[in-house]
Amino acid sequence: MEWWTGLWLNEGFAQFMEFEAAHHIFPDWKLWETFVQDIMLGSAFVKDAMLTSHPIEVVVNHPQEADEIFDAISYHKGSSMVRMLSEFLGRDVFFRGVHDYLVKFSYKNTVTEDLWDALEKASGQKVKEMADSWTKQVGFPLVTVQQNADGKCVLLQERFFADTRSSSSDNSLWDVPLTFCTSDNPSAIKRIGIWDAKTSSLKSTTAVTTPLMAGDAINKHLQVPVGPKGWIKLNPSQSGFYLVNYSPALWKQLQIPVQEQLFSVPDRVSLLNSVFTFARAGVLELPVALDFTSAYVDESASLCWKEISRNMGYYSKLFHDEPFYPELQRYIRALFAQVMKQLGWDAAAKSAETAADEGEFRKTVIYRLGLANDQDVIKESKRRFHAYIGGDSAALSADLRGAVFDIEISYGDASNAKLLQELHNKSDFAEERSDCLHSMGSVSGASAKLQVLEWAVENVRSQDIHYPFNSVASDKIGVQVAWQFLQDKWDLLAKKYSAMTLGFIVCGVVSRFQSEASAVEVEAFMVGKDTSGYTRRLDVSLEGVRLKSTAFQRDRDALAKWLKERAV
Repeated sequence: MEWWTGLWLNEGFAQFMEFEAAHHIFPDWKLWETFVQDIMLGSAFVKDAMLTSHPIEVVVNHPQEADEIFDAISYHKGSSMVRMLSEFLGRDVFFRGVHDYLVKFSYKNTVTEDLWDALEKASGQKVKEMADSWTKQVGFPLVTVQQNADGKCVLLQERFFADTRSSSSDNSLWDVPLTFCTSDNPSAIKRIGIWDAKTSSLKSTTAVTTPLMAGDAINKHLQVPVGPKGWIKLNPSQSGFYLVNYSPALWKQLQIPVQEQLFSVPDRVSLLNSVFTFARAGVLELPVALDFTSAYVDESASLCWKEISRNMGYYSKLFHDEPFYPELQRYIRALFAQVMKQLGWDAAAKSAETAADEGEFRKTVIYRLGLANDQDVIKESKRRFHAYIGGDSAALSADLRGAVFDIEISYGDASNAKLLQELHNKSDFAEERSDCLHSMGSVSGASAKLQVLEWAVENVRSQDIHYPFNSVASDKIGVQVAWQFLQDKWDLLAKKYSAMTLGFIVCGVVSRFQSEASAVEVEAFMVGKDTSGYTRRLDVSLEGVRLKSTAFQRDRDALAKWLKERAV
């Protein structure tokens, strides 16, 4: 890396290789499936859809500016971009180019273009031309699929925003690697070519160029010569860094292969993630996304249930104080009931890989049911929590410890928070201490939450201090307690912690707000404060607050109506 401008390639490529190397040694762990869910869908897309995002490659004029680009865009979008290139070029060709690059520049500094040159020589493809559209401009494309009268698919490319109201004046375009599969042969991935943004044409792998539809002046539409009688799915395995939306009819058709598990796990996860992402952005109506979950009732993959849980958690927090919240809880309990019955509380003897996956699966299901007020789960969590605190380490596996801590702290007596503080102070295990810090702030009552913060400032290491703050701020009462504590203790906290640590605390608390009024209050308080170490992160947090406020106003009545019609 010649200068900080190339930070993304240093860090993004390193993260890509973390997964590649581990997958090579432990293929049964299926780490690339986790990458798609957590790194790409759960982080990179979320941050890059915001107005506060930035290009992967950012010109850095001073070393201090580099601190703020050690973020999800540099790491997670960067590694996703590298993965997309490796899939497009073919892994053998890609790594041959990487090998040549490393040999040529060993013990030297480089710029991004040096890697593109090596990959171009290895592949014969115009890598730089394609890659620049992804690294030098902010955001990513939404490709919308429609079927015209003769059955062919017409694609529309536009920049995706977390709030569709932001998209009207943006004409960004990308060179998109297009792949698809259809109901005719679900396992066959067909490669169309590169949707060239500059020439507005389709470049096939044989260098044949297909012009766009005549009369398209905006150069965003592309007609693809495929017309399935059943369904079509673009971007199999979520290899490309773009999202795909479908017409309502196609979304309905896609439920069939999901139900039959004809798609890979990354595909089933990405479809679920996409439909809820579009609902939160206002691209689709929320009931379309909720109806799509019915295709996952018999789902066997833990990552799919993790995705369902994340989305149910989002709407549970957003509408916690609404009259229909009990109906939402009942819906969640019904959704997870069958899979809980299958998993139970305790694991059977299995291989290490299977046991690890099942342990994460069980944690996801129990956690979501507990927070949805499932009385059986709450009762068993209470029993296991107190047995574990009393010295019975077998009462809680490491997988379940955090979930059970959260559930019992949320519903149990306020004194439970002090039990976790005592456990934290005497524990020799970092993961156990971390679970304590992540859970103790879920305690009920403003005074108990305040006590957690006062204890944390005196007893918790600076690198961990944001965990109890985030935990306290996890509900409507708690976020007010944490925010007031920040305001009252600002001078103390600013002196005690570094700018980076203070930024983690502030942004973690602020991101838990859900109203425009709260965002305005935060902005007013921060006037005159030195936020130079976390200005960008604070802007991201405030934008997230406003996105939730918009979603609340837009989706409240639709969700209430949907739940009433289902009469769960």
